[in-house]
Amino acid sequence: MSKFLTGEQLENVVYDIIWDAEQTLLIVSPFIKLDDYFKNLFKKHKDNPKLQIILVFGKNEKKVNRSLSNEDFDFFKQFPNVSIIYVPHLHAKYYGNEKKGVITSINLYDYSFKNNIEFGVFSEQKLISKFTSSADVEAWHECIELAHTNEVVYVKRPAYRSKKGLMNFGKEFVKSEVLFDSTDKFYGSGKSNLDSDKRLDDFQDEIDLDQVDDVRPERVWEEYKKKPLKSSSLKKPSSKTHSENDSKKGYCIRTGEEIEFNPERPMSLKAFKKWNQFQDLEYSEAYCHFSGEPSKGETSFAKPILRKNWKKAMNN
Repeated sequence: MSKFLTGEQLENVVYDIIWDAEQTLLIVSPFIKLDDYFKNLFKKHKDNPKLQIILVFGKNEKKVNRSLSNEDFDFFKQFPNVSIIYVPHLHAKYYGNEKKGVITSINLYDYSFKNNIEFGVFSEQKLISKFTSSADVEAWHECIELAHTNEVVYVKRPAYRSKKGLMNFGKEFVKSEVLFDSTDKFYGSGKSNLDSDKRLDDFQDEIDLDQVDDVRPERVWEEYKKKPLKSSSLKKPSSKTHSENDSKKGYCIRTGEEIEFNPERPMSLKAFKKWNQFQDLEYSEAYCHFSGEPSKGETSFAKPILRKNWKKAMNN
């Protein structure tokens, strides 16, 4: 259930989101300025490579350090698993981890917490596992999309090696490596590095030190473009092969845009990237893959075609 918060309650929720994060900490704030208290909250995660920190900031295209100072930027560079993204026209604010999030008016700015009257709507639920539709889930999706489609300034990833020995299994953290850093160019001119085409999708989530070759593995959405996504729970409306259906017109069940008809791949690539964050086969979608008409939540990845259209789809 969502809660409207202001004052000290809102402040404590933001503090808890930062402090309690275990898998993902997502911060979207146009302006970021850290006092000692904020730094102490973040320092809890300084030696935790399992936590991915995604920091999205923006504004002040002509003087970027007004949005995020060099000092605070250097502070975040210390963390073992961090992505920093610049969005020039950002005005929204959101704080979330894998369990809870808040849509709010407050910047991650010490002055705002000490002096401003701010509001927020807080929701507590598991955001990156099974979930039901809510404003906070939509906010999480939108912020993840912002992070993946805007300019990357800094990426640092943990590097692992397989544990050795008869009784050792799994992997162990060895070090962190900086995969991309354009801060000199970004801050050197005082303007954003608008000519950069680097995006989060260009970088792996972690580094495998046991990997012999230097060929990067493809992400799942690249495989999604090439072959059907296998799942025992997906149902096919037709016995025709994928190649026979390639020329048929279908619709993305999330956006309604035209795509190739294939019930095993009923989304556009962009929509699939969002869906892949959670991989909930039963999550309600907006359109019928066969007809393109609004489905009012009656379609999903597992059932992309409205029941009334099944016979027509089988004969398609």
